Amino acid sequence: MTKKTLLQTFLSIILFLFIFFIFKIYYQSDKLLTEEDKIINKNLQNDEKEGSQNLIKDIRYTSNNNNGDIYEILAEYGESNYESPELMFLTNVKANIIFKNSKKTPVNLTSSFANFNTETFETTFKENVKITRNNEIITGEELYLILDKKIDEDKKDENLLRMSQNVFYKKPGYTLKADIIEIDLITKNSKIYMNTDTKKVVGTTLLN
Repeated sequence: MTKKTLLQTFLSIILFLFIFFIFKIYYQSDKLLTEEDKIINKNLQNDEKEGSQNLIKDIRYTSNNNNGDIYEILAEYGESNYESPELMFLTNVKANIIFKNSKKTPVNLTSSFANFNTETFETTFKENVKITRNNEIITGEELYLILDKKIDEDKKDENLLRMSQNVFYKKPGYTLKADIIEIDLITKNSKIYMNTDTKKVVGTTLLN
């Protein structure tokens, strides 16, 4: 092997090693950046997820309607979304309606969950819903409550309780089963009915 050939071989090896090391360094660097990007993106996603919601313990809000009645709602936990901070999801909910006329018995409400608007006090109670007043008990799976039309004047309902889904009205010696029960918070009048004309409200008298 001549010196020229030997030199060419040596230079070829040096060039090969140089390219190999450059490639290795670039690949490892790119891999590290990729893994680092994954970690950063994961942290950002977690931050966004945590930041999108706000958990508050021991919630309590109170409002009055135009009639002077007091509506108080309490919850073990409240969860709000930063995009719509006035909307809250409540857990283990209790509420009371205390009428201005002290002779009228307060209405007590309980449910497992509720969707609550902190501006309008519009509330939808969900799951294991119960209304208690004197010796009367109304149970169902969803209860809608709205007070005065403070913000949305286009709303049809106001000062209304509407219980729906598997509704039972009970008082000593008597039980009613219906689709919907509505209670006007001003007149205190009740309306009990079914969703369709083909179905009838079922009443049962319990004999002692």
